[in-house]
Amino acid sequence: MVMVATVAAAVDPEWKGLYRAGGISGLVYGILLIIGTLLFIALGPLPTGGEAFLKYFAGRTALGWTTFSVFVLANFFLAAVVLSLYFALKGVNRIAVLFGTGFQGLFVVLDLGVTLPSFWSLITLSGNYAAATSDAQRAVYVAGAEYASGVLSLSLPVYTTIVPFFGSLIIALVMMKGIFSKGVAYLGVVAGIVGIVAGIPIPALSILLVIATFLGAIWFLFIGYRLYKLSRP
Repeated sequence: MVMVATVAAAVDPEWKGLYRAGGISGLVYGILLIIGTLLFIALGPLPTGGEAFLKYFAGRTALGWTTFSVFVLANFFLAAVVLSLYFALKGVNRIAVLFGTGFQGLFVVLDLGVTLPSFWSLITLSGNYAAATSDAQRAVYVAGAEYASGVLSLSLPVYTTIVPFFGSLIIALVMMKGIFSKGVAYLGVVAGIVGIVAGIPIPALSILLVIATFLGAIWFLFIGYRLYKLSRP
C-alpha cells in the first residue's frame, strides 16, 4: 500500500488533460511508426552518393513522398507523447526524465529540420535530374544531391537513430520506478539498446534498426494506453 501511494503521489494529477492527449498521441504515433517503417522497407535499401540517390528515387517518387510525409506527421504526435511523459515521470526522477525527453525532443527538431528535408530535396532533385536536357543541368542537380546525401550520412545514424533511442533508454530506466509496468520499462530498455547499436555505421547492423523501430512502436503503443488510463478518474 505504501508503494502504491508513493507511485500515485509521483504523478501530478493536474495534468490529466495532457495525459489524455499524450495517450491518444502515443497510440497514433505507434501506428504511424509501424506504417512508416513498412513503407520505408518497401522503398528498399538506401544507396550512397548523390547521383545514386537521384536514380534511386526516379521510380519511387510517390512512395518516397508518402513515406516521409507519414514520418512528418508522426513527429508531431511524438512531441505530445514526450511532453506527457515528462509530467508523468518527473516525480520519479526529474533530471533523468528531462534528459530522456530532451533527447526525444531533439530528435523531433532534427528530423523535421534536417533529415526529412534532405530526403524531400533528393526526391525533388531526382525529378529535375530526369527532366534535364543537358549534362550541365544534370551536373548541377548531382552537386545538390551530393550535399543532401552527405547530410543524410550523418543524420541517419546519429540524429535519426542514436539520439532518439538513447532518449528512449533513459526514459525506460526511469519507468522502472514509475507508473508503468516493469514489462513496458524492459521493452523500452531493449528497444533503446538495440537502436543505439543500430546507429553504428556497419551495414550488417542495419537490420537492427528495423527491429528497434518495431519494438519502439510497440513500446509507444503501451505508453499511449497507460497515459490514457492515467487521465481517467
